[in-house]
Amino acid sequence: MILQNPLEGLADYRLPDRTRLILALAQFREEWQATAKGGSLLKVEVPVGLLLSDIADRLELTSQERHGFLGGKLINEVDAHMERRVRRKQPL
Repeated sequence: MILQNPLEGLADYRLPDRTRLILALAQFREEWQATAKGGSLLKVEVPVGLLLSDIADRLELTSQERHGFLGGKLINEVDAHMERRVRRKQPL
């Protein structure tokens, strides 16, 4: 009888989708808590569209999933906003 090495195949292990989802959202919340510097997250003001886009990024949504989640209009608005930010940061 040949025994399989207990670590063999471990690198292929992937957390269940729901667990990965919860971990990604928890990390997202922790980043916002750091941004709030110990203050209440209920008092943080942020554009909801950008927040939703960040959630889509964190969940690694495909472009099709992203479109279903955010809708075409919001995707275009976020893209335009990000483009303006990049232009402002570029040196003259």
